[in-house]
Amino acid sequence: MEEEILRLRLGDWQWNGAVIGFIRIVGRENVLFENESIKFSSKLLENFEEKYFAYFIKAYEKTLSWYKIVSFKEWLEAQEDDEFGTFVLKDLNALNEQIKTVKSLIKSNSYKAAYELMALGEDILVWEKELVSIKEPKSEQAFAADKPELIAKVRETFSTLRKIISYCESPEGKRYIRAKNIIYTVIKNAWNGVSFLNPQTKEKDVYLDYKAHFVDGAIAYLKQNKDKFKYHCFICDEPIKDMSLDLSFMNATGFDVARKSSHVWDFQNDIAVCPLCKLIYSCLPAGFTYVYDRGIYININTSVEDAYEVNYKIHHEVLRKEGNLRSIYPVLIGALHEQENAGASYELADIQVVRYEREAYRFNILSRKMLQLIFDSKDRLDSLINTSFAENKLTVRIYDEAISRIFNNQNLFTLIHRMLYDLLSDPSKCRFNGAHITHLLRINQRIYQTLGGMKMGCEDKDNALVREARTAGEQLKRYYYGKNAQHKLPGICYRLLNALKTSNQEMFLDVTLNCYLYVGFPVQRVHTDSLGQEKDFSTVGYAFVAALIDNSKSEDKGSSPVGEMEEEKK
Repeated sequence: MEEEILRLRLGDWQWNGAVIGFIRIVGRENVLFENESIKFSSKLLENFEEKYFAYFIKAYEKTLSWYKIVSFKEWLEAQEDDEFGTFVLKDLNALNEQIKTVKSLIKSNSYKAAYELMALGEDILVWEKELVSIKEPKSEQAFAADKPELIAKVRETFSTLRKIISYCESPEGKRYIRAKNIIYTVIKNAWNGVSFLNPQTKEKDVYLDYKAHFVDGAIAYLKQNKDKFKYHCFICDEPIKDMSLDLSFMNATGFDVARKSSHVWDFQNDIAVCPLCKLIYSCLPAGFTYVYDRGIYININTSVEDAYEVNYKIHHEVLRKEGNLRSIYPVLIGALHEQENAGASYELADIQVVRYEREAYRFNILSRKMLQLIFDSKDRLDSLINTSFAENKLTVRIYDEAISRIFNNQNLFTLIHRMLYDLLSDPSKCRFNGAHITHLLRINQRIYQTLGGMKMGCEDKDNALVREARTAGEQLKRYYYGKNAQHKLPGICYRLLNALKTSNQEMFLDVTLNCYLYVGFPVQRVHTDSLGQEKDFSTVGYAFVAALIDNSKSEDKGSSPVGEMEEEKK
């Protein structure tokens, strides 16, 4: 095809994400950034289907199920090089677990579909049947006694595993098995129902199917004479021949215009796109960064280059270190902070965070005030990165929960309440301590300042409020220990938490007065000063209860760069 210079401009979040995905696929060096648009040669569309899958495979290779199979080769070689001298019962356990994983994967439907395209003349499913778990002895002593016979079986199993690994590592295996993995773990998150994701598609080769459905149409469109076209593309406003191409294939946004005409004004559909825009939309999964079934994209409208840089940093950090998938939120904050320090051009603009969770898109607008709050609280937030607690058999990451609430302009009291309740109920499942509660309370004070719930410029007073309440709690706890009545503290804390949950100041003060009467010590002023002020009451109450519950001042079950003793001095 003759070379033509094409331009793409920023638009809404979905189109912007697709544009960033397109840049990632063709390579940043092949496009020219111009503020809110990019220019590129139409020659980049040649062999685009190969570039499309090559990008995803390179970016996500170590997160694929294919990699779980072939990466086991190193372990096999290490055992054989050692002549099984250090092979023990736990190694046999690991081998049997790998056997279960491999058998489950290679007989799945997506893998079987890839085998049809590979045409290697070997039936991997025969090897799957030969691959069986080895019966494990009940003890190391029994394993040592039967080791020669067990090693003989292990060698046979290794031989079968090597055949399977070689099959998957073949050029055909890398091309088609990895492509199938990518389709169902990444691409399907953004669009569905067409091309290789259409259950009724006649083309089995996913590369050719993508080329026929997206690439060929775009190239043909660029060659057409459009003078007589009377319709216009909904996205770029270029002339189009008819209204046959729509966005129904896009997840959670598109719809079938033929069946659901009520979705458009006056039942007359005006949403149609040109083949080139449809091709760009197919790049949306490359614009997002996916971690298992979650994805994230930062929408910045002021500059394509800024949007590319921020999302590149997130993508690189999340998927770095051989597929070691990290929590998205710390990386997001780090990327935004780095761009802020670099003087990015979006400095005065709000930022839209688009998250893909549970097969739906969720949106947050990060205002400049909230971004500044996050940046100012970075040290305290960083101290929460490795903290968590278990709830309903699920691990709750405190950092993620805190950031999520900040994104939604919510205070942190409900999170703090859950943490204290769980710490009181089962400390063994909690990887945090009182210092982390203090961090959250002080971040919460900043949230109230940012949301306009209190006057600015009183941070020292707020820090003193938390410190005094915590000191009061520690003093009361020492008095209870002095009277050998520490067993009474859990029940007291439950009652105080119930009062805080319902904002019942009278109940809280009643319990507190009884405690001070019991130990014969005057009620601290911090309690009486907070009465009638709901926010101060909750802050004082939770800091006070945290001190009563916290049994270890030095032991840090999480990661806290700002120690509790340092917190007390602030």
